[in-house]
Amino acid sequence: MKRLIVILFLLLLFTNTIFGQETEQKEKPKKRPNQSLIFKITEQDIIMPIISIEWGQPDRWSITSRYIHNFNKEKKGRTWHNNAGVFLSPGISGGRLGVGYLGIYSPASMRDFSIFSELRGVLLRTWGNPLSTSSNTTFAAAEIKISLFGFLNSSAGYYSPITNENIKSFWGFHFGVGF
Repeated sequence: MKRLIVILFLLLLFTNTIFGQETEQKEKPKKRPNQSLIFKITEQDIIMPIISIEWGQPDRWSITSRYIHNFNKEKKGRTWHNNAGVFLSPGISGGRLGVGYLGIYSPASMRDFSIFSELRGVLLRTWGNPLSTSSNTTFAAAEIKISLFGFLNSSAGYYSPITNENIKSFWGFHFGVGF
């Protein structure tokens, strides 16, 4: 019995050594950043299904999906990136669809710092119980959005009704996480 235990112990000891050896790889695997929520269509076009969660007036809580086209083919060493984008933000009490210009300031000397600024035209449709306006109304707006580090964002816009002239225009705003 003692002999069997010693033999099993030695087998386990040598098995770990044999299976623990590393094998050589001919090519090093390419490191890719975690891009599980980014779909790259081409080198200049990407789709991000959920890029921001926001709270604002009038649509309350919303999520944002985005398509971005980068105008600059060469990305390395650039401080300013020019982009065009389309976004969709469905919310609890309304939804926004917009098109605009997105500028990204990202200096090479400050690797973890970036500012995203966006100027966009927006269509807003309200439903449910929106803040500061009535339900089932469509608005046109111009918005400006700023995001620091691609993490914290805020936006403001002036919304004018296009389906019901008895509704007043108003200033709307959004604060969120993402860009």
